[in-house]
Amino acid sequence: MAQTKQPIEYRLLVQPTYDETLKKAGTLFLLETSKQFTNFSYAIDVKDDVDGSNVVWTLHGLRAPSMNMPATGAAQFRKVYFDLPRSLHFTLIKKGKTKAVTELKFARTAYTSGRSTSAFLKIYTDEQMFEANRAGDVVMAELKPDIHREPPKKKQPPQTKSKT
Repeated sequence: MAQTKQPIEYRLLVQPTYDETLKKAGTLFLLETSKQFTNFSYAIDVKDDVDGSNVVWTLHGLRAPSMNMPATGAAQFRKVYFDLPRSLHFTLIKKGKTKAVTELKFARTAYTSGRSTSAFLKIYTDEQMFEANRAGDVVMAELKPDIHREPPKKKQPPQTKSKT
């Protein structure tokens, strides 16, 4: 039996970062949808929980951005963590309790990721690869046809029969 390939719904970038304000090294987690939105670039609503070497993100949907100008692109959630252990378990939980679980290992300059237990999440530990593979990972928004409505027709008075 042929197995259908589950589409990638989310892309996750995990990489080292440095906060100039705090003068502290941290770990950037950037989650984005593979779906591109044409009217707004939404924010992903995430509840995150860190407990020792476990990081759990629970997705609660999308929310409209708080900016005045509309933009296009993927929905995103970005978080920087400081003082994480060198090895941790990352879990992403979608609605319906579907989970993607992976193990992340951190060195000073390089991060590695185990394979995700679910195909809906694709994990990158290199920003160049994250950007280079975006075109292959994304699902382009369907262009909806413009619907032009005709103006309402004026009611015609009833025609009377002419007597001849």
